[in-house]
Amino acid sequence: MKTPLVIGGVTVESGEKVKHCFLVPSTENYELPVVIINGKEDGKVFLATAGVHGAEFPGVQACIELAEEIDPELVKGAVILIPVVNTPGFYGRRAYVCPADEENKNFNRVFPGKPDGTTADKVAWFITEEIVRRCDFHVDLHSGDIVESLEEFCAVGNTPDPELKAYITEAAKHTCFTHRINSGGSGEVYNRTAIGLGIPALLFERGGAGRVVPEEIARNKADLISLMQFMEILPGDPIDNSEAQIFYPRHHWGEAGATGCFYSYVKLGDEIRKGQLIGEIKDPFGKTLEKITAKFDARIKIINNCLGISEGDDTFMYGSSVNED
Repeated sequence: MKTPLVIGGVTVESGEKVKHCFLVPSTENYELPVVIINGKEDGKVFLATAGVHGAEFPGVQACIELAEEIDPELVKGAVILIPVVNTPGFYGRRAYVCPADEENKNFNRVFPGKPDGTTADKVAWFITEEIVRRCDFHVDLHSGDIVESLEEFCAVGNTPDPELKAYITEAAKHTCFTHRINSGGSGEVYNRTAIGLGIPALLFERGGAGRVVPEEIARNKADLISLMQFMEILPGDPIDNSEAQIFYPRHHWGEAGATGCFYSYVKLGDEIRKGQLIGEIKDPFGKTLEKITAKFDARIKIINNCLGISEGDDTFMYGSSVNED
């Protein structure tokens, strides 16, 4: 008989599925819903987190549905699902930040957290120490936030370890994402898993603009299941998308250089050319405050949907692509 799995003081016996709402220590009753599925045989531990940004919904619903559908009898190892990390942002429909945090922090900028910081720091610390460290693979599910439209892609955690990066890349090819990038960041949830802990981690970006689209939820579920099959946690053959997946070796996240009215002159999926005018920011009287031009030939992947924009907000993300042999 496989040994029990203990998470945050909660014991999950072999062959058992437990749904538990943790009260994060040293917070004002911050509730964190977690589903722990402990198989009957030894194997790897797979973690999926969603709702780090509370208004990014397809990943949340995918985790909710998988929590119901995965049978512990079929699991070799364990599966841990956190359908909503940012519960106050989710129920309050807030973009980016955690409204329960004393400094309105963005969860995607505080991991691995700390035990004596603000509320977001403490929640991040609890997740890192009690859950992430126990896992063998971590997928963090995102979307374009409630203010963004997005053309879906996955991102490989920005680890400096070439063997680890190769493993994550191989895992990514067992999803149905057409587009893949290598992350250039360091502070995001999945990057802290890969860089800070040396655990393989992927980012899913699928859906956006506050929509709940059944097809996007279904693709998230299929990709998570495929990764579990790749790791031999669930039975069956994983998706093989190695020939069709397109790699984006170069990408750019643009930030607004002024506060004003944002106008996009391109659409998702548009191919743009270096120097092309792709957007402007103007004041309420029509005076141009910033012209936004493409830094290189690329494809538009994310667009801010809002007319009103503040300096430092995201405007566009675009990338240049290449098919791998």
